[in-house]
Amino acid sequence: MSKSDRKFVNLSQDHELEDWLYRNKFSKKEENLNELIEIINNNVKDGNTSDNITWEELDSALKNNRDWFISLVAVGE
Repeated sequence: MSKSDRKFVNLSQDHELEDWLYRNKFSKKEENLNELIEIINNNVKDGNTSDNITWEELDSALKNNRDWFISLVAVGE
């Protein structure tokens, strides 16, 4: 699956979020999708939902703050 051509994460584009989940070995289940949106809004954006974040910022958040993503279910679970 290819990465989005857009620089910024669009929370209304489920397929882009699902691609990100799958690339990072997380299930694309609806529960994970909803949880990822919550993680982005509450942790990555620090509650400021009007802020835009880039895909690089989301990747960096996963790398540097794995505990934020602990609630996401892995592929096959």
